Amino acid sequence: MRFGLLFLTFAAFTHSCKFFLCRNDKGESLNASYYHIVNAVTSTAVGAEVTHNFSTNENTFTLGTQHALDPLTTLKARVNNMGKASALIQHQWRPKSFLTISGEVDTKSIDKTAKIGLALALKP
Repeated sequence: MRFGLLFLTFAAFTHSCKFFLCRNDKGESLNASYYHIVNAVTSTAVGAEVTHNFSTNENTFTLGTQHALDPLTTLKARVNNMGKASALIQHQWRPKSFLTISGEVDTKSIDKTAKIGLALALKP
């Protein structure tokens, strides 16, 4: 069962934001997230998410950001309180077709190998 609450603000001359509260995983976790568009021209935005897992009594806090380098290329990054940091660069080389390069590192366990990914999404 999944249910939630969404609050949006949009105005012609101000920044827009979204707040979302949702209960997930058959009621085992509660997520609250906030998303704020800083600059609509460059698609620069910041966001935060807090998750509480009722079965493990564990909280996770994640901060993220995104920025468009140009109309076809976007950078995204996020870090959480567990020490995981990840980033990606995504390029739209055809309409609805994307090439993405991503990476993730566990900053609390530097001896572990970092994860690197490559994705190609094609849509007709």
